[in-house]
Amino acid sequence: MVGTSIQVGGSFPRQCPICCINSNSKEEFEEHKSSAEHRVRWLKHWYNTNRLLLAQDKNGVVICPQANQENVTFEERSGTISVKLRPGGTKSVQILIKNTGAEPVILRQIEMLHSCSSVSLEDLHGVVRGERFVRVLSGVEYGLECHAQAGGSLGVSQVPVAFQFKPEQANELFFIVRTMEIKVLDSVAEESSANSVYEKPRSSYPVRHDFGSFIPGVPLKQDMDDDLPKIIPLEHYEYKPKLRVIASKNFNPNKVDSKYEAETKKYRDMMKAGLNAKNYVDWFQTMLWVEEMQMEIDIRYYSMPEARLRKVPLTVYSAASCVELEVPGLSENRPSVLPGDSVFVTIGKKKPVYEGRVHKINDKSIYLAFSQRFMEIFVDKMKVNVEFEFNRYPLRVCHRALVLTGQRSSTYLTFPSPPTNNVQLIEDILPYNRKLQTNKEQMLAVCSIVSGTSKPAPYIVFGPPGTGKTVTIVEAIKQVYKMQPLSRVLACAPSNSAADLIAVRLLEHINKTHLLRMHAKSRQSITIPDKLLEISNLRNHEVFYPSGEVLEEYRVIVCTMVTAARIVSAALKAGHITHVFLDECGHSMEPEAMVPLAGVLAKDGQVVLAGDPYQLGPVIRNTQCFSSEKLFTNNGLDKSYLERMMEMDMYQAKNGTFNNQVVTKLLNNYRSHKDILKEPNELFYKSELKPCSDQVLVNSLCNWEHLPKKKFPLIFHAVKGKDEREGNSPSYFNSLEVSSVMDYVKKLLDSKNPKIMPKEIGIITPYRRQVEKIRNQMKKVHGTNDIKVGSPEEFQGDERRVIIISTVRASADKLAGDQFFKLGFLRNPKRFNVAVTRAKALLIIVGCPEILCLDEHWGKLLDFIQQKGGYRGHRFSRNGFDDLDDILTRFDNLGLRPVLGEDISVRELAETPEWRTEH
Repeated sequence: MVGTSIQVGGSFPRQCPICCINSNSKEEFEEHKSSAEHRVRWLKHWYNTNRLLLAQDKNGVVICPQANQENVTFEERSGTISVKLRPGGTKSVQILIKNTGAEPVILRQIEMLHSCSSVSLEDLHGVVRGERFVRVLSGVEYGLECHAQAGGSLGVSQVPVAFQFKPEQANELFFIVRTMEIKVLDSVAEESSANSVYEKPRSSYPVRHDFGSFIPGVPLKQDMDDDLPKIIPLEHYEYKPKLRVIASKNFNPNKVDSKYEAETKKYRDMMKAGLNAKNYVDWFQTMLWVEEMQMEIDIRYYSMPEARLRKVPLTVYSAASCVELEVPGLSENRPSVLPGDSVFVTIGKKKPVYEGRVHKINDKSIYLAFSQRFMEIFVDKMKVNVEFEFNRYPLRVCHRALVLTGQRSSTYLTFPSPPTNNVQLIEDILPYNRKLQTNKEQMLAVCSIVSGTSKPAPYIVFGPPGTGKTVTIVEAIKQVYKMQPLSRVLACAPSNSAADLIAVRLLEHINKTHLLRMHAKSRQSITIPDKLLEISNLRNHEVFYPSGEVLEEYRVIVCTMVTAARIVSAALKAGHITHVFLDECGHSMEPEAMVPLAGVLAKDGQVVLAGDPYQLGPVIRNTQCFSSEKLFTNNGLDKSYLERMMEMDMYQAKNGTFNNQVVTKLLNNYRSHKDILKEPNELFYKSELKPCSDQVLVNSLCNWEHLPKKKFPLIFHAVKGKDEREGNSPSYFNSLEVSSVMDYVKKLLDSKNPKIMPKEIGIITPYRRQVEKIRNQMKKVHGTNDIKVGSPEEFQGDERRVIIISTVRASADKLAGDQFFKLGFLRNPKRFNVAVTRAKALLIIVGCPEILCLDEHWGKLLDFIQQKGGYRGHRFSRNGFDDLDDILTRFDNLGLRPVLGEDISVRELAETPEWRTEH
């Protein structure tokens, strides 16, 4: 019997750490421990933890495939022998067992650890059949034949094969495991497969290039061409070295050097107290610094040793004498590089360090301007060592905003109280957008904002997917502009695209001489929508900042939250900005949301936050800054200002009703078919959302010829794929899912009735490498860039008639489908919510049901699609353990028990860092 010892303390009810099942008594817990399901889950957990140790050759015994077999590869570290086949194909693979040691060994058993219809084994003397043992002499090879057979459909299957040995002169058994992997691929899946073995990227230790430690490069001319004064200074706000030491020890007083004990205790006391009005500035500044430490580490992954620099002719670029550097991954913002950024190079040894300033960004390369001293020694195609530096400006303006909140007593924004003034609600408002007249929630929000019912506390527009949140905000701005002639409005969003959308819609009814779309200098004018050029801060096709006097003439200014820091620096006259609107507020860090508020808003001004706490929050790299961690519990950087506010009592629903004086929840969904909306509505919005979309549009694909069930526009297509990584990128991809996605794209584009245009299709996948693989195939097969492919973050606020989701994570081996190791980014409710709520008329999910069912949200959606008849692909049972006894018997027969002492940790590496490209 296989052992199942687990250590669980505490009283009942008690949860099994392996199965996550609660037991209410000791007897019930013991019964669960002896169940076949628990024992198999425990075996899976043990097998995954020790699989690399099991794969190692031992005692001189080496197991490998015979060399030079076509379509057969061997990954030694994991012990995986891969065979590529076309559908319906077969192949016999020769496997050799070599004894390279000095003493004979006895081969006692060869056993697959679970059943697998595509693999069968055969050897000359019948060890596989259990007929005899084989004595393998020193220097002798023993052969095994593996017959691989492909079914009629694409897929990857794996089965671990255990070899049991005993040294001739000893009694202790030892095991070596080889994983047979059968890949049934078509041309698309084969082209999208891994092209190199994955190697964990290594980052050099962060080097901080303080001013004076390098030879400065030549800045952009536009960086020096600026009419906007900088009255309120922007300090550097750099962390102290001792904070790095303390953070590296997880703020644990018992692990730091005694000289840091007092400082560490100060931080621990703050964390124990929790976020409050007194420690607000220190709390968020500490997290910003800890996040910066991670960013310093992450950016080093992009370092380029011995990169070549090429001379840029003045006929190509005449603004400065530049050199060109090719940057792999530049088009994917990996790393993100903006005009004006710094890139540091050394020639050979570390000294001196030269700064190159980025002057121009091309598709695959950047132009750098160095000092005259560097250019005097530069020769074309010179090799240098390159280090990238992330732009600290966004962090600095966040720090300043926090400091200003403390200096200017802004607790009415950070810890607001319910309004005490009984403001008369203005109700006789005729909206510019007449569709709002039939939506009482939208009209209530507009009337409340114009009336200022929440002042001085922020007013929140809680906008679930497709409910017209931005439409409501735009209408409110127009009404403030019309009804309050002395008003001055600042409208902000985290991204340029979101800010552009607001500005375009405001242009419909606001005098263009009163409206400014203010861009950051890092934004290239070519990316600015044509409609906005006339109202943008452009001069000679370059971004510039007008004077404070000019800014004060505008009634409405639209910009990103970080760009609003320029207005803070200018110190406009007191009380000038009367209204600040923050759209997509749930997508930004709280310190970022403070930038347009601290030092800008009039004391009696109105703040409006719009967003959805159940959609994607800020992108944070350092797990120490997560709300779920024990350090900054419940108030980490991953929790937005909007989400924190909505947790306060005054913004909570009482008996199912919100206080409309301070918050309005929009309820009419104008985007999705009712079946697409059903599960996220139940999971996140208490089933309160009402499908109000254009019925002709959302029902337009209900009779599509490839639907498994007519009238039900959801498909779950099960794929027996494999998640892989390649090169030094830790981002996962799944080539079989790439093929399946491309097949659906072809079917959609080939559809005649109804006709589906490429721009109506969106493809969402949570991993950057999968995005790249799909985009490559899209260009090759369909020759179109009109189909948007991106992460859930890139689709926030977007929508398409058809959405295809590739979930990537998969388990090709029955023993590898462990919830502790396989879900990765899929176990993120906000990502799930954004992904599944982008579709209007058709939602197609491509993935591995055995993995997705382990998550509450994906599992519930999978169940719903199965019940309604939208499931397609290999047979899948929710129970997932249809051969429990068989697996236990195979382990028992082998005597393969968890007695191997060495644990090899299986820790999932996070995605390659993604940087915001706008400020």
